[in-house]
Amino acid sequence: MADESGMLLSGTLITVAPVAGPIGHLLRTAIDAEQVGATRLHLAADQPDLLTAVSALRAHTKLVLTCDTAVAEVDAIASGFTDVVVDDGTDLPRVVAEVARLVADNPAGVGICGRRAAAMPALLAALAAGGHVWVEAPEHGAAAAGQVTHVKDHAALVARASGLARIAGRPPLDRRATRKLLGLI
Repeated sequence: MADESGMLLSGTLITVAPVAGPIGHLLRTAIDAEQVGATRLHLAADQPDLLTAVSALRAHTKLVLTCDTAVAEVDAIASGFTDVVVDDGTDLPRVVAEVARLVADNPAGVGICGRRAAAMPALLAALAAGGHVWVEAPEHGAAAAGQVTHVKDHAALVARASGLARIAGRPPLDRRATRKLLGLI
């Protein structure tokens, strides 16, 4: 995506997407993820006490908050930016080709999340192709089974994505650039 001067935004939007859980857990996840490079938190649509959670997140972080559910207190992406999950896949060339296609097909920007065996190849391919990164802990579906995803897992994944983005010459976007990418300013 380009800014008003036509210059490409060379950074990487790193989004953390924790599963629904207790507000204290969500807040700790947000604070830790923000400290290591995340600038967006995507709330689960089934987050308990959503409005209270949003208030707490706004009071303690500067993260851009989004959610699949339309809630006035949460930012609604105004650009054509989209998020896509690349499912488990051990066929590395297929994963890389899929990510490159997704980035090419979404000129307004795309956040890529790879699951299981596709996690690292999708992350690296997204950075190489000019995409952005969506981070969720490996136990993303664990909440349905009554398990709680550990906060440190999210922070570690964001730190890994942030470090690799820097190595790739596409450091994490700051809050203003994130809001611009998402069409919020």
